[in-house]
Amino acid sequence: MKSDQSRKLADFYIVLLEAERAGVQSISDILPSVEDGELKSIMTRYLRDEGMNCQMLIALIKNLGYEPGNRTGDFVEKIKELKTTAEKLELLVKGQEWVAKQIRYNRELIDTASSRFFLEAMKIQHEENVDSMKNMLK
Repeated sequence: MKSDQSRKLADFYIVLLEAERAGVQSISDILPSVEDGELKSIMTRYLRDEGMNCQMLIALIKNLGYEPGNRTGDFVEKIKELKTTAEKLELLVKGQEWVAKQIRYNRELIDTASSRFFLEAMKIQHEENVDSMKNMLK
């Protein structure tokens, strides 16, 4: 029987996975409307990173003995409802901030050094994305 702690950790990873999937979908939807070459390059990197994060989170969930499911977070719909690319990018920044905050607030759940290392790197990645995107949107 799996422990309650294991279930909480898997649930946390699943929430992050759904958010990262939403990031992949949202960035994929926004990219065609981005005309600035530097911004397009930055967003392409974000897309790659979000996709890699999805793969790692799937592995972490499976390593705990759970199924990752295939749900994507509802963030995608929130992005699609916005009219301008600038509004979408601003919300994307908030989504990146949300992921970093969730990792900070749930550190005590993370059970192994390698998982902590990955999640810390993912948090830093999202914080750097926020900083660079905010600089681009000025």
